[in-house]
Parts: sequence; structure tokens; C-alpha cells
Amino acid sequence: MRVINTACIPAIESLKTDERTLLGLFKDFREHPELSAFFPEACRLSLRWVRLSPDQSFSPRELPKRGMLVITDGSGEVLGGAPRRVQAGDVVLVAPGGLSGLSGLVGGAPDGLSAISIHFEGEGARWDTPCLCATPAPDGPGEDPSRGAAPPLERLVEENEVHAREFAGSPLMRLIRSERARGDDVKRRMLGALQIWSDAFQKVLCARVVFESHPAASAIAERHLADEIGHNRRLARMHGPSRVPSWDRGIAAASSWFIERMGSASTEERTVLVHFVIERCADVLLTAAQALFPGSNYFSTHAQVDADHFKLGYELLKSFPGLDVASLRGALTEGWQMMNMICQRINDIAEGGEATADLPPAYRPTGGSPSEPSMAPAAE
Repeated sequence: MRVINTACIPAIESLKTDERTLLGLFKDFREHPELSAFFPEACRLSLRWVRLSPDQSFSPRELPKRGMLVITDGSGEVLGGAPRRVQAGDVVLVAPGGLSGLSGLVGGAPDGLSAISIHFEGEGARWDTPCLCATPAPDGPGEDPSRGAAPPLERLVEENEVHAREFAGSPLMRLIRSERARGDDVKRRMLGALQIWSDAFQKVLCARVVFESHPAASAIAERHLADEIGHNRRLARMHGPSRVPSWDRGIAAASSWFIERMGSASTEERTVLVHFVIERCADVLLTAAQALFPGSNYFSTHAQVDADHFKLGYELLKSFPGLDVASLRGALTEGWQMMNMICQRINDIAEGGEATADLPPAYRPTGGSPSEPSMAPAAE
């Protein structure tokens, strides 16, 4: 592990292009000998933004290729060996083949730390690492003629990443990244709407356990439920019993679609819906939401486990011989459409839209959510 400050990189104080001079401070990383030697000559980049609150830690996984962390704001400490303080303008180089010398990164006081996590994709790059997302070729999730046809399951993974990146630019994600989201009323409404989906997700997982008959898939479904059970109650403790809203017909309808599909879909389709769609969406959403709720372990826990749950589904599908990926693309697209519908309603409610008014008068709650049988176990 090596830390280089950008102050050591030669500066370009002006650029002249098409007779126009752009004034400012520009620094080309390749002008620094050590950084230039670190960069591969040609490869694709995988980028992810990292935000750590004060004392919040980030533990990267083992990586087969080299990578770097560019500290963009705040300060913190690199853990491993002799701890090293880093601040905005520092570049942390992670050597190929692992993380020797780098066991983690922790945000410093008083403002925490922001960074860009960069990995150089190549042969053997891993899409399943939380700080490394698959990056399809510029023309989309198709075959790359220069490398030959990608395996069918890998093409499905790439298509899933296209949906994930589109979701990252959705209204809800833009709201979460805005200053407006830091208002107490917006956060309160966002938590209330998210609670409706969180409660429903417990039922989705329970329905999957009930309807799954494939031995390997059944074992994974039970393990997944055990990991997630009680997370909705953990979220509920963040806003107490008087949550707003208590019900929303849009979220309820889309949630019911997922529950129904656990009974009518094939094992492979259930795997795509739960592990590819729901868990990947949650990874994007809840990782970003940590910045809004820095004191909550609900969001930090999900940021750590959602990528693992995504990998569970991938490994399961990989074990099926003769997998018909073409038939799974429909489930993938439909699932993302329903998750986008849920998240659009969460955004609308957080922005001030009225949700409980959508409930028919005869069923409008007086002090809680509409009564309905719960499939989720009672104990955490």
C-alpha cells in the first residue's frame, strides 16, 4: 500500500484548445512517475463513490487486480500495518493480488471522508465485490467482439448492472444525494415509505421459503431469510410507532407482485428477482442512504451484506446446467420495473406527496397500518 498526495503531481495551469484557454489547476496522474507506472496501459475502469461518517469503517475485499482510493473530501485513516492518516488530495494505491498492508479505511472527525474507489478491470475481475461493479462495454450488455462472446450468465449480470446504473440516476437517488434530503421532514417521510417495503420484503422472503422445492435453492432461501429476519423491526425503531405514512397503495401493489411471483415463478426466476433485482437495488439505495442516517446500523449492515446476497444468487444460477438465460431476461426487466415503481413512490412520499389519502375511507387506519396476516416470524 502506498499513499501519494496530489501536491506531488506536476500542475498544468492552463489548457489551450481550439483557440480557447481554460484557466485553472489541472493535474494528470500519468505525469507522476509512480502513478504512471501503476496504471495499466489499457483497461476498463470500475468506479464507486465511498462516503464514511466519522469513525465509520470500510473493509475492502480481496481483489485479483490493482486498485486505488482517491480521497476527495474530508480525512480519515488507512488501517493495516502502521496506520496512515489520509486527507483530501491523497491517492491510496492498492497493489495487485490482494490487500496486503491495507485492512480498511475509517472516516475521521469531524466530517468523515469521501473517496472514489477505482479498480482496473481485466481478466479475472470480480463483479461481486461491493466496491467493484461490472461495467458493460460502451455499446451495452452485448457481446464484445474483441474478446469473444461472454457466457450467457455473465451477459445477464451485465444487463442487471445496466438496470442498476439507471436506478442510480432515478429521482429517489437524486433526492438522497441532495441537500433537500437532509431535512427532518423529508427523512421522516422517506423512512415511513421505506418501512412499507421493508415489511413486505419479509413476506417475499417467507413466501420464497414456502414455495421453493429445489434443494440448493431452498437452503439459500432459508439462509437469506435468517440473515434478513427482523431487519424491518430494526428500521421501525428508527422512527418509532407514529410512522408516516402507514400504507401506500402503489408500494403495496408492487410488493404484492413480488410475493405472488414467489409462488408462480420458477426457481431460476425467483433467484433473479430476489438476488439480482431486489438485492442489487438495495445495495445501491441503502449504501447511498448511509450518508443521511450515519448513526443507523440498519443502513450500514445492508451495505455490507447485500452484495453477499447478490453473490449467493449468482453462484446458484451458475450451478444449473443448460441455464436458459433468455427466459430470465423477462423476469429481470419486470422485476426492475416493479422496484422502480416502489422507489418512485418512496420518492414522491418523501418529497411531500400524501400516501395515506390513497387508502379507501373504510380501510383508513386510525393508529397504525391496515390489519393483515403477517408471514414474517415474530422473533428477531
